[in-house]
This record gives sequence, C-alpha cells and structure tokens, in this order.
Amino acid sequence: MKKAKGVLFVVFLLFGMIITMQFRTVLLAQQQSTGGESQVQSLTVELEQAKNEGIKLLEELQRLEKEKDEIMRQLSNDGNPVINELLNKKDELLLVSGLTDVKGSGVVITLNDAPARTEIDPRQLIIHDMDIVQILNILRAAGAQAISINDERIITTSKHFCAGPTILINQKRYPVPYVIKAIGDPDELYNAVEQNEAVVILRIYDIQVDIRKESEIVIPGYKTYGSIENMISGLEVVEK
Repeated sequence: MKKAKGVLFVVFLLFGMIITMQFRTVLLAQQQSTGGESQVQSLTVELEQAKNEGIKLLEELQRLEKEKDEIMRQLSNDGNPVINELLNKKDELLLVSGLTDVKGSGVVITLNDAPARTEIDPRQLIIHDMDIVQILNILRAAGAQAISINDERIITTSKHFCAGPTILINQKRYPVPYVIKAIGDPDELYNAVEQNEAVVILRIYDIQVDIRKESEIVIPGYKTYGSIENMISGLEVVEK
C-alpha cells in the first residue's frame, strides 16, 4: 500500500509539473505574441511619422528649388555680362554632369520578361541587372550622349542591380517593363543594339527587346532626391 501511494505521489507530482510547464509555455507564447504585435504597431506608427515628415521636407525642398530658379531667372535678365557668363558656365556644367533635362533624337528600348515556361529555369526568363548593363555599354560604345531607365537619368555614379523581381535604379525600385531611352545618332544606336550578340541571346529565350527610333526624346536630369513613396515602396515592417 505504501509503495502504491508512493508511486501515485510521483505520478501526480510529474503530472503537476507537466501541467505547470505547459501553462508557462502557453503564457510565454501569448506574451511574446502580444509583445510582437505591439512592437510591429509601434514601428508602423514610427514609419508613418517618418514618411509624413519626409513629405513635408520634400515639399519644402521643392519650394526652395522654385525660389532658386526664379532668382536665377531674374539674374539672367539683369544684363550684367559677368553674371551671365557665370550662369552660362553653370548651365554647361549641369548639362555635362547630367543634372538638367535634355532632348534630341535617338532610340527607345523596351525590355520585358519572357512568358513563364516549365521546361526552362525561370531565372533564364527574367531580365537581370547584367542584361541592362550590357545594353547600356552597347549604347555608350555607339555614342549615346544621354541615357535613362524608366526616366531615371543614368550618370557615372548611378547604380542598378537586381532586388528580387525588380531592379533598383538610383536607389528607387522598378518592376518590368524597363524603358531605356538614349539620345544620339538613331541609326548608329539602333544597329548597335539590334545586331549585338547579347540581345540575340535574350530573344532566344523570348525576352522582349523592342527597339524603335525616335526623332525627339526627352531625358530628365538626375534628381538628387525623389518621391518619398518610391523611397519606401519596397519596405515593410518585419514581424518578430
């Protein structure tokens, strides 16, 4: 009897320990879940606040840009030869550095992923950053004077690389299709791209490479700042 009581005591003790451990595990999980939700909510609020503050600063910056342009316009009408020479030099530097809008004849190239096919590795059916780099190099070698991708001006410091199914251009995220504009001799640019081996290979995989000549193309200047929405469009709060 004493032995049976001892066994029952140990069984109930173990049973109690198991129940206690399960209770604490559930309670801890609930606390972590609640804490995680609270943290996500807090970060979401902070992100929204930062976004609104960024929008206000961007609006203020755009207002100051307009004031600067108006001051420059007034100075150019002043008739002072020294000031006019300096303003002409400024315009020349902006043109050379890619910081002003330009227009001219050239080509427009539209790139798009190939349709999905089960018999081919999906990675071979999408456009990668190296594909874009190759086309940019072809255009530069053919004498392109100004280039943009999705209206993002490409300058010497521009970077463009894959980010999942999208590409980051000048720190902004863009999905396909990619529209490349290049100003230069339309015939030279067209033939250089159309006859290039890299483009032929892309088309073998049914990746779209559409090239057309244009008599007037407008390429915007490089923007040192941009839309707040573009800057955070690829971000989301991580739940932990």
